[in-house]
Amino acid sequence: MGVFIRPATAYDVDAVVDVGRRTWPQTYAPIAGEDYVRMGLAKWWTVAATRPLVVAGKATVAELDGEVVGVAVVGPLKGDLVLFRLYVVPEHQGTGIGRMLLEDVLQVARERGHRIIRLSYLDGNVNAERFYRAFGFTESHREPTGDGIPDSIWVVRDLWADAPDGEEPQS
Repeated sequence: MGVFIRPATAYDVDAVVDVGRRTWPQTYAPIAGEDYVRMGLAKWWTVAATRPLVVAGKATVAELDGEVVGVAVVGPLKGDLVLFRLYVVPEHQGTGIGRMLLEDVLQVARERGHRIIRLSYLDGNVNAERFYRAFGFTESHREPTGDGIPDSIWVVRDLWADAPDGEEPQS
């Protein structure tokens, strides 16, 4: 498989939005319902919401045969680096593209001197739980989401826990 992981460019904005629009209904309708999916698509998966993330250099895409099939978005939150989005279109899930995106995110975070990375997923998203646990993420806390939506489960990973001696960044 010829998957290419690269920083997103302004030319990718529509494709990044498309990844979310194709992925969110399948991922969240069974867990949180159709209203949550509609709200998320309207709030987070629009050109207006996505363009600033891409232009600021916070988005990475997975490209397969010239088509964007996955996306990862990171950014700061309360002094930590947070992975806000990691999605692969349904027809390419389970092929290693998500793993490639996450490995790239973790490597870039290390190169930029981050010690930890955090993310959240909704309680009941067993695929996300399994995926992130396999990468060494551990639960730090839960946050009630409200309105009948499952709790957000926050997980954290020490980026240097598995690094050979001497490779940890200097503080």
